[in-house]
Amino acid sequence: MIKTLSLFSGIGAFEKALESLDIRHEVTSYCEIDKYASCGYSAIHDISEEYNLGDITKVDISSLKDFDLLTHGSPCQDFSLSGKGRGGNEGTNTRSSLMWNSVEIIKRKTPSYVIWENVKGVLCKNHKHNFEKYLNTLDELGYKNYHKVLNSRDSGAPQGRERIFVVSIKNDINKNFKFKQRINEELKLRDILEDNVDTKYYLKGNHIKSLTKEFEGRLNNREASKLGLIKVGDIKNPKSFQMNNRVFSKDGVSPTLTTTNPVKIVECRIRSLTPLESWRATGFSDEDYWKARKALEKKFYKGKDRTDSQMYKMSGNSIVVDVLEDIFRELFID
Repeated sequence: MIKTLSLFSGIGAFEKALESLDIRHEVTSYCEIDKYASCGYSAIHDISEEYNLGDITKVDISSLKDFDLLTHGSPCQDFSLSGKGRGGNEGTNTRSSLMWNSVEIIKRKTPSYVIWENVKGVLCKNHKHNFEKYLNTLDELGYKNYHKVLNSRDSGAPQGRERIFVVSIKNDINKNFKFKQRINEELKLRDILEDNVDTKYYLKGNHIKSLTKEFEGRLNNREASKLGLIKVGDIKNPKSFQMNNRVFSKDGVSPTLTTTNPVKIVECRIRSLTPLESWRATGFSDEDYWKARKALEKKFYKGKDRTDSQMYKMSGNSIVVDVLEDIFRELFID
C-alpha cells in the first residue's frame, strides 16, 4: 500500500493514474486551494473534503501523516511562455514560487518518492536556475533525480501537451528509473467526440467569419475531406498559444487544452470541444466527469446546469493521465 500526499491536486490526475493501474494506495491528505477543483477531486476519488489541506502556505507540516509518495504539479503561470514570466524565485510570493513550499515539506517528511510536474518554460534561461536549484536541493536531501520533457501525444493521448516531469527516488531504494512512453493505441480527436452536441457549443455566423478570416493565408495544405470537414495542416507563425486561435481536423491530435473552451471545425461548422470532450482528452472517464459536474451543481449552483466554465478550467489545469500512467507503470510495476 502506497501512502500519498497530493499537493496542488487539481482533480487528482496522479490519483486517477494510480487507480487506472490498480496500484493500491491511500491518500493521506490532498492540498487544493480552488474550491471548485476540491469539490471535483472529492467527488471523483470518493474522499471527504476534510482531507483537503487548502492553502499550502498555511500547512502545519508537523501534523502531516507519514507518506511514501509526494506529488506536486505546482502552479506554472509564472514560468509559462504565455504568462508574464514573473518566475518562481523562493520568497517572491509568485504563484510559481509555491514550489518551494513543496520542497519544505519534502525536507521535513523525506518521502521515498517525489514527482514534480511543470511547464517546460521552467527550462528557459530566465527560469532554469529555479529548476536547477530544485534538483540540487533534492540531491542534497538524498534523492536520485530523473527528468524529461514528455509530450502527452507520445503516451497515446488525443492532445499534444508538453510538460517537464521530475521523478525523485531516495538513494536507499534500490531502484533506477527510465522514462518510457508506450502507445498501445493512439487516440485521435474523433475518438473522444460526442455524437450529439448541444447547439450552444457551435459558433454563430459572425464569429465563424471572424475566425476563418483570421486564418486566411496562414494555413498550409488545406483540403476538403470526404466527410466535408476542413483538414488543416500547419499554421504559419501562430500569434498565440491559445487553443481558440487554432483549427484542427477531428482525424488529428489536439494541441494543449487550455482552461477556456477550445474551438474545432466539425461537420462543416465550427464548434468548441464540449466540457466532457475536454475531460476525455485529459484521460478522465465519463463517470469521473459526471461525478464532478453533479457535485459542483449541487454544492455551488443549487442543482442547476451552470458548470461549463469550471469544468473547462479543471481539465485545462490537469495533468494528462496517460503520461502519469506510463511513469507509475515504470516506477511501481515493471
